[in-house]
Amino acid sequence: MSSFNARLRLPGQSRIPLGVEVDVTDERITLTSGDREVAKWSLEKIDVSHLSDGFHIKVDGEEVVLSVVEPARFASELGVVTPAPTPRVRSVPAPKRTDRNDDLRLRIGDIAGALTTDSVAPETAFAEWLGLLKELNSRHARGAMPTPLFHELNTYLLDLIPGRDPARA
Repeated sequence: MSSFNARLRLPGQSRIPLGVEVDVTDERITLTSGDREVAKWSLEKIDVSHLSDGFHIKVDGEEVVLSVVEPARFASELGVVTPAPTPRVRSVPAPKRTDRNDDLRLRIGDIAGALTTDSVAPETAFAEWLGLLKELNSRHARGAMPTPLFHELNTYLLDLIPGRDPARA
């Protein structure tokens, strides 16, 4: 039996995924969260596809998505072909001029991409987000970043927080 740590969600779901442990045997795949069994399927009844946002498992007309900590080993265990990497989404406007602070826009775009994919652990994306927030504040405090740019980039970064209402900021 092989065990994997993963996050379980429904396709298109934007809420925080459920942390699960996935156990794979020769005949079954079992998902548990804490002491609760979430799902148990026969391997011959499931259809597994490894897409850029995780492993899509279809069974009995239903579909779930698993983001597995060790995707290569999980794919190998199930005999699934892994997808080619996809480029990160950049949702921040392109830089208007070239200066030392333009790299920050790109890094915010990278973090936005990391937050919208299941291939990056939430704690990793949060650590990148927090590190960049600290760097923005440090550059501004040292006078290395003009206040209008600081407010623009800080707003983009803070708007990445799920459930934050930008109109109330």
